[in-house]
Amino acid sequence: MEQILDKAAQSGDINALYESLRQDPTLLDKYDEPSFVDTPAHIAAAAGSTHFAIEILRLKPSFRTKLNPDGYSPLDLALRRGKNRTVKWLIKHDPELVRTKGREGFTPLHYVAEVGDAELLADLLLACPESIQDLTIRGETAVHIAMRNINVRALQVVKFLINEVRINEQNLEGLTCLDTFVGLAITGNERIAKALRCAGAKRSSSLRPAKTFTDILSSKEPFTRKVFRQMVELDASIDGLSSEMRNALLVVAVLFLTAAYEAVLTPPGGTSSGGDSNSFSNQPCNISSSSSFASISTPEDTNNTRGTAQMGGINFAIFVYLNTIIFAASLTGHICTSKSTPFF
Repeated sequence: MEQILDKAAQSGDINALYESLRQDPTLLDKYDEPSFVDTPAHIAAAAGSTHFAIEILRLKPSFRTKLNPDGYSPLDLALRRGKNRTVKWLIKHDPELVRTKGREGFTPLHYVAEVGDAELLADLLLACPESIQDLTIRGETAVHIAMRNINVRALQVVKFLINEVRINEQNLEGLTCLDTFVGLAITGNERIAKALRCAGAKRSSSLRPAKTFTDILSSKEPFTRKVFRQMVELDASIDGLSSEMRNALLVVAVLFLTAAYEAVLTPPGGTSSGGDSNSFSNQPCNISSSSSFASISTPEDTNNTRGTAQMGGINFAIFVYLNTIIFAASLTGHICTSKSTPFF
């Protein structure tokens, strides 16, 4: 039965697919058990049977990220067989296919950057902009790969990519995109070097060394200055995050902002209401005694303490200090994340 289904996938015969499923409703489930297998989606995508591939992926979404024994997904095979029409229709129906990692952590975007197809690269990025941040097992972005595989259309590819990626991302060897380009020692491509530098590309040797948490804590700077320095540097680190991560950070920042704001309105222990009316009424009131009359609190006296925090002394000072830092950090994170989040 599997052979019949494979032939149907090759020819794109959807009627034969459902005829096979009528005879064996569990037919597609048999492809789930092997970790690496050529599914009908792989066969259809490689053959350019676009409608069949879309139908089979709709019926079995698990086939989207299934890899064959060579480490390729259905979309990978369509790309490598030159079935561009199938590729465009697949990513139109499911943009997340662009982020499927195959052999050596390569996504379809990495492959297109390697071969230098600027038109197809634009289609993939338009379908899934977040895929630009995906890294291979070597820590390389699509720009690193485009730099390493210079070809006739590399200039178009690089110019398209450098506006979308963290241009100074370092791979596992500590090399930036500009390091990779300079290391090729290729002449006649000054336009590429100029485009990289205009986008802010730098050599790894000129980048500020990344500070660990231990470095920050062991610094002799005052604690407040350390916190605000990290908040200033937060903007650059957010740029490389995916939209899902930025949305999650935005939610967290709003929660902290709300909590810090509420803590100011209702500090721990509450605030004074300006005197307890019940206790005031229970005081003995003897108008014949001037000393007793003088000891009774007047409304003007109670109004002076209304709204005063019950927590006092050093504890209240520590609370205000930490709450201010949390509020400022959350507000900075909210602004940076909102600025970096695409709204289109």
